[in-house]
Amino acid sequence: MMLDIFNEIVQELTQGREVILATIVHQKGSAPRSLGTQFLVRPDGSFFGSIGGGRLEADVLAEASKVFSDKKNRILYFRLKGEEVAETEMICGGEVDIYLELLSSRNPRHLEIFRKILSLQQQDRPGLLATLLEDGISSGLSEAKVLYQPEEERDLEAVSWLAPVMERLPQILESNQAALLTALIQGDKKKIFLESIKTPFNLYIFGAGHVSLYLCTLSKMVGFQVTVFDDRPEFASSLRFPEADEVVAQPFDQILKDYTFGPNDFIVIVTRGHLHDHQILREVLKKPPRYIGMIGSRHKRDVIFKALKEEGFSEDQIQSVHAPIGLDINAETPEEIAVSIVAELIQIRGQGKTKKEKSRL
Repeated sequence: MMLDIFNEIVQELTQGREVILATIVHQKGSAPRSLGTQFLVRPDGSFFGSIGGGRLEADVLAEASKVFSDKKNRILYFRLKGEEVAETEMICGGEVDIYLELLSSRNPRHLEIFRKILSLQQQDRPGLLATLLEDGISSGLSEAKVLYQPEEERDLEAVSWLAPVMERLPQILESNQAALLTALIQGDKKKIFLESIKTPFNLYIFGAGHVSLYLCTLSKMVGFQVTVFDDRPEFASSLRFPEADEVVAQPFDQILKDYTFGPNDFIVIVTRGHLHDHQILREVLKKPPRYIGMIGSRHKRDVIFKALKEEGFSEDQIQSVHAPIGLDINAETPEEIAVSIVAELIQIRGQGKTKKEKSRL
């Protein structure tokens, strides 16, 4: 979702508009979303993304109109208990601080920063977005938000509010997590929010049939960047998959020549026949991604796995494939199968999160 939010910001600012970026900058106790979750509000009251729904978003929308009017950023403090909790998704109560930041096309630094962020993500390069949090600060203050990159550290030495925490930035960058720091700046305690620029999770769907239609829609809803492949142009089209980030119509034996996969990549094989499935799986296993799933019966799986073993693939390589694909929820229809697959993708994507992070979900 982060990449989608940043894309949306760039589009709005490029067209000369203003938006408010609402970010969870502090969280303690039970909360529907984690630190760094963001929500974009437009001047007409429409919005993009979610920070958990309920009262949190309702209050953000109510305050957003004041930020648009006053041109001053705001921090909203939520300290909920008792009956107040029933109006939110914070089942056990807790604390949440949300920063409302006005981004404007009149401030050229805003567009410059978010364009640079998109460039970093496309190049899979690290970075930290640092924001000075201050209630009532003018949205026109260009140095209240900066982008930190290790190789360009000297460029930020003149930013007075960032100097006290510069030594900690490499460690936070390596952790790949959001962080809220407190620094003493000219005798005053200031809060600085840091968010890691993360490479998006990519889902590559091989096959453009009925299951893929629902799989594409659901995967986009939960934050994947989706590419759909098929060798039939009438199936692999942007008209059929309007929500996909990319749709490729090309013979299956040629598609994978131009792609390499890494730890943020997920592969789902749902072609119309086992010959194509075998062909794609053979190539994908040579450069394995985070996840490989193949649709089909256990008999089909066993036939393909036996052929792969005869071709020289190891047992570990073969057993890394999720087949039959998806969580076992007795799915039957294309829609249900898509739900089971996306549930498994979310499960694999979430592996490695701390218990604290999982407790917020």
